[in-house]
Amino acid sequence: MIKLIIIDDEPMVSELIARTIESYCPNVTIAAVAESVKSGVSSINEHNPDLIILDVKMPDGSGFDLLKHFDKPDFKVIFISGYMEYAIKGYKFGAIDYILKPIDAEELSLAINRADDLIRVEEKMQFKALEANIKALNKSDKIILKTSEHVHLVNTTDIIRIEADGNYSTFYIEDGRKVIVCVAIKEWEGMLIDRGFHRIHKSHIININKLSYFDKTDSGDVIMSDSSVVPVSFRKREMLLNLFNSLT
Repeated sequence: MIKLIIIDDEPMVSELIARTIESYCPNVTIAAVAESVKSGVSSINEHNPDLIILDVKMPDGSGFDLLKHFDKPDFKVIFISGYMEYAIKGYKFGAIDYILKPIDAEELSLAINRADDLIRVEEKMQFKALEANIKALNKSDKIILKTSEHVHLVNTTDIIRIEADGNYSTFYIEDGRKVIVCVAIKEWEGMLIDRGFHRIHKSHIININKLSYFDKTDSGDVIMSDSSVVPVSFRKREMLLNLFNSLT
């Protein structure tokens, strides 16, 4: 729903606007009705509207005075006035429309629905931008881990290891956190393989940069930077030995 505030010092005008919205604008809800600059500013601060319908002249100032209280308004404005001479100024303040009194209900409803469409388009654009940023994060040195209660944004360089438990994966983080997510470990293998991670066992992925030492005895375990002991599968053990031999 689009949240709207009516700001006009004439009760009959506010009532007409409210009836018009009820009849023709199903996606709009009226959050508040104010009758002055002062009460209008207070209502906007309290309700954070998407749209305001604003009278030009009120007892304690003008609609323009009200807008000056907001450095960068994040709401749309439809001006209503009995004075045509303020129309140009209204549009300079970024108004969606400037409607003359007496108000025509059809004209007002068209303006409100046009504002509704514009707000929804902008919201979709903002969502797409956010979505792109989140996808970019997933391609950078951060990953997003979603649990039942929280969303964690984690630097991959802070991950020590990942351990599987059925369809769940437990992330062991350098700061001591354990983050359990309902995603199978094989999904993380493909995502992290080019970031220094390797699956050394069917139930374990390690961050090679957090490996403390490799036990070359029969156990074939690796010891991580947090002193955790992680088993290595027989096939992976030879690969690790060859890797370390090539580095020395």
